[in-house]
Amino acid sequence: MDGEAIRELLASIAAPSDLPIPVPPNMCAIPVAAVVDAGGDPAEVETWVRSVLGWPKRVPPMFAAPDASELDLMYFIVPDRELEGARAPAVSLGGEDLIAFVPTTDMSRARPFYERTLGLVLEGDSPVACAFRVNGVLLRVIVVERLTPYPFTVLGWSVRDIVATVAGLTARGVAFERIDGIEQDELGIWRSPGGARVAWFKDPDANTLSLTQF
Repeated sequence: MDGEAIRELLASIAAPSDLPIPVPPNMCAIPVAAVVDAGGDPAEVETWVRSVLGWPKRVPPMFAAPDASELDLMYFIVPDRELEGARAPAVSLGGEDLIAFVPTTDMSRARPFYERTLGLVLEGDSPVACAFRVNGVLLRVIVVERLTPYPFTVLGWSVRDIVATVAGLTARGVAFERIDGIEQDELGIWRSPGGARVAWFKDPDANTLSLTQF
């Protein structure tokens, strides 16, 4: 195993958060047991670690778990700078735009429902999909050959006034669901134990949609 392969192997192993040994600043501790599990040769890896000014470190027995093996006690202390380039970049979708999807088997029914009944703004369409912009979020209604609707909510809206919204949609022909086992008011609105008010309805493909007022 050459140096670059060792670097990539060590970079792929997450350093434990609860280390039983002190680690100097700008260094990381890589468990030797994890290196072996990943197919590394401890002797080869130690040679490379020492070449980049790292060193092996053994956990003192008094700090070790009772069932720890000798291999479990060993760590390689490696400079962070040696592994940074080989580590996969941190990825987070928290700052990216969300796209929601709803399936339909009949676009000729689905598009009018979402566009006219629900009042969503059409952003684009094709033979296999329609795109709507919903308060900044892109919703794609896509055509599928077969569809077995799920018995739970697949798409929902947080609304400011659920009573007015339910009344308005009811006037447009939307039927709100009555669900066995929960107490709903005359409009079909359920109050959750936490105080949120929820109502459910279905689109033409029987996908369950919901409204929630928190």
